[in-house]
Amino acid sequence: MVTVNPGVERGKAGTLRWRFGTEGRVYSSPAIGGDGTVYVGSYDENLYAINPDGSLKWKYETGYLIRSSPAISNTGVIYIGSGDHHLYAVNPDGALRWRFETGFLVRSSPAIGSDGTIYVGCEDSNLYAINPDGSLKWLYDTGFVIRSSPAVAKDGTVYIGSYDDYLYALEPGGELKWRYRTGWWVNSSPAIGENGTVYVGSKDGRIYSINPNGTLNWKFDTDGEVYSSPAIGRTGTIYVGSEDDNLYAIDPDGRLRWRYETGGGWWDYVDSSPAVGKDGNIYVGSYDGYIYSLHPDGSLNWKYETGGWVDSSPALGGDGSLYVGSGDNHLYSINTSSSRLADSPWPMFGKDVRHTSRSKTRGTGPGNEEK
Repeated sequence: MVTVNPGVERGKAGTLRWRFGTEGRVYSSPAIGGDGTVYVGSYDENLYAINPDGSLKWKYETGYLIRSSPAISNTGVIYIGSGDHHLYAVNPDGALRWRFETGFLVRSSPAIGSDGTIYVGCEDSNLYAINPDGSLKWLYDTGFVIRSSPAVAKDGTVYIGSYDDYLYALEPGGELKWRYRTGWWVNSSPAIGENGTVYVGSKDGRIYSINPNGTLNWKFDTDGEVYSSPAIGRTGTIYVGSEDDNLYAIDPDGRLRWRYETGGGWWDYVDSSPAVGKDGNIYVGSYDGYIYSLHPDGSLNWKYETGGWVDSSPALGGDGSLYVGSGDNHLYSINTSSSRLADSPWPMFGKDVRHTSRSKTRGTGPGNEEK
């Protein structure tokens, strides 16, 4: 494990603050605690807690690869899934609080409801609702693999995609509210807009805008499969990547605003989910190995090269530091000009820096941290 340039002060946008080395690929997306601690999983089977200066705080070993991204409760408990068929709850000091056994791999990332309920999908086809003490509240079987991560609306409705091609809306008690069929797998995780509209991508190459009652608002075609999860800017613009190598900006009415092509090679997918800064700049990773910063008009601000695919989704801290993982086994901290996340309904993967994936609440702290 190697830490490079720890403690570097904030500098010019697009420059490295530090990078932290693990022993496996970092496809997990980082979350940020109230004290600035950065949490991320690695293919070396560990959950890492990293201090704001890039030094190791602690690590907790699970039993297999971690593709899931952490979510942090309002008491600082960190929840994360593992390929060892468990969801873990880890205390802020790195001690295990509990672990919950599922039926198969947990690549989905947990969401946290307003009452503390933890929601997570599993490759055993179930969406699990788990009480804060680690006991099962309920489960819902979609019938096929779940890799999508849940989103929780203000009224408690839980949205999640499944490999059976459907986007599901479930009541807080676990009953089916409705489901909407897309053209193929739904690996993308839903984002919830200001008026309750749900946005999600599909392997069929489309981004869907679904009304809260389950009817189609619009759908937008890209030229590649959509595994990226949408983010929403301050004016309602939807940002999402595609495996046609582009990041798309789509107006709230479903019309293309602009698109930006990364890489230029034949395999420069944008599966990373974008983050939007308060200044309107957009941050996203690409399989070409770069982290991109784009201006609100879609022009390039800067790009930073890592040593591997960037499938991880960026998190933007309250001091303007951008955190993102790479397939080169590192977590990167990059300087930006953004002071924090955009004041918008869903500015990044997981909605906020704690990855609560819970709509319509706002707090203070680094980024749009939820209470």
